[in-house]
Order: sequence, then structure tokens, then C-alpha cells
Amino acid sequence: MNKERKMTIFIIVIGISILGILGFNYFDSRINGDPEKIRDTAQILKEKMEKKYDIVIENSEGFYTHTVGYAATLTTEDGISFDAWNRPKDIVDFYMEELWNKKGLDKWGYAEKFIEDVEDITLNIGYREEASRKISQLTKPIEEVKNDLWITIYVDLKQPFREEKAIEIEKGIFNYYQQLLKDNGEDIELIVRHDENSQKQDTGSYMIVRDTNGKIPTIRDIESISNTFFGG
Repeated sequence: MNKERKMTIFIIVIGISILGILGFNYFDSRINGDPEKIRDTAQILKEKMEKKYDIVIENSEGFYTHTVGYAATLTTEDGISFDAWNRPKDIVDFYMEELWNKKGLDKWGYAEKFIEDVEDITLNIGYREEASRKISQLTKPIEEVKNDLWITIYVDLKQPFREEKAIEIEKGIFNYYQQLLKDNGEDIELIVRHDENSQKQDTGSYMIVRDTNGKIPTIRDIESISNTFFGG
């Protein structure tokens, strides 16, 4: 093989290698985002959120997804973590929802005082209308703004449904729900979910939620709780 042919092959190999590297970097950027832009996004969102809400953010972790684009998970000095998306035309953030989530748990997250074997308590909170998203309301107690919010409390139990334990669980749910009402919890939805069974099958939930007419059922007694059981 003469030198000229060796050089040609060498150039071709180098070219293929370069194209391979460029191609890998392109597809990696499309999937995982540009690392430098991720870092810049984390800093940009940190500054914008601090200014928007007059808060102190201790940590901002940038990330990228194909559906969201460049974004960050931010954590405030009081431990509230929320996501913000750096969209081309506008920034979308979920600070308000996470703040109300924390306030809601502080106000109503005491299910374990009434219900046995509670594994976890979470809230799902969203605004009924975008016009209700007012920064000026964030200093208020959640009970003063709850009519602007959709609020659902989820109580996850450690055990799957068992017939012999049902009455005890239902008593606990009834007492918890009565306390919620005393603590300005009217119109809040409550879902108490049993754990899966050994076959990873759903074993049922008690669901005090709105019907097709938007009405929450009236809970008068333990039998009313039993009537909200679904699944299993």
C-alpha cells in the first residue's frame, strides 16, 4: 500500500471519527440539553424567582427535558422546593402551589392522629382560575384563600384493605374529616388509599370527592364514610 493511499484512508478514518463525535454531541444535546445552558438557566431562574417573590433561594439545580425544555428545581431558605421552566416567551413556575402545599400540610396534615397505619400525607393543590394567582395573597393563611384553590388531601395507608379492620379505619376517617371541617376544611376533597396487596393490585380507597355536579357528599356518620369506598 503506497503512502498516498495510506494517507487517504487515514483522512477518511479521522473524518468518520469527527462526524461520530459531532453526531454524538448533537444527539446528546437534544436528549440531555447543553450543560452550559443548563447551568445558565439555573442561575437565571434563581435571580428571577428571588426578584418575583422577594424570597431567598439557597439552591438551584438546572435540568433539561424534551417536553419542558430548560428548567430548574429551586429550594428556598425555608425548605420549599419548586420547579420553574424557562420557556422562550415566558417563565412558568410552581412556587405558589408549593407554598400553599406546605401551608395546607401545616394546617390539615394531621391524619395520623385519627387514622391507624398512615404511611404518608400529601396534598394536590391548584388554582381554580388563573386570575386568582395573586402574589399579594401569599402571606395569608391558606383557609383565607382556599376558595380560590382546588385542594385534595391524600392519605396513604401502610396496609392493604382488610375487612376485619375496615370499621376501625372508617371511624378514624370520620373523626379526621370532622376535625377538618372544624378547622375550616369545608370543600376540601379527601382520599384515603389502602396499600397494594401482595400481587401489586389496588385494594381500594375511601373517596370524599365531588360528584358530577361538583358537590362533596355530606358525611353524617361512619356509614357515610363506608359509602365512599371504591375499588378492592
